[in-house]
Amino acid sequence: MYYKTLNLKDNMPTVAVAEALLEIEIEACKQEGILVLKVIHGYGSHGVGGEIKKALSVWLKLKKRSHFIKDYVSGEAWLTSNIAQKVKSICPEVMGDVELFSANPGITIILI
Repeated sequence: MYYKTLNLKDNMPTVAVAEALLEIEIEACKQEGILVLKVIHGYGSHGVGGEIKKALSVWLKLKKRSHFIKDYVSGEAWLTSNIAQKVKSICPEVMGDVELFSANPGITIILI
């Protein structure tokens, strides 16, 4: 299995804790040979929150630039993204994930 999910939404961590957990999980994925990580972070659907989603967007840009990750795509861009096509070709397992068949702003897919 080359596809894994990290649910950051369940325990409602602070942004700093969420970033630390994500960094640890990415390192673990690299050790395990995981190619793609789906992160469930939520998006502030009740008019509040969404801080992790916003912060992760910035964090992931930095991590991509430093080559810590290869790439990423937000859930809302999944259906039309060239990055999504790349992820599908590298890890066909993602095609079995029903959460990816809609523009889900509460998730982000990371290509490790």
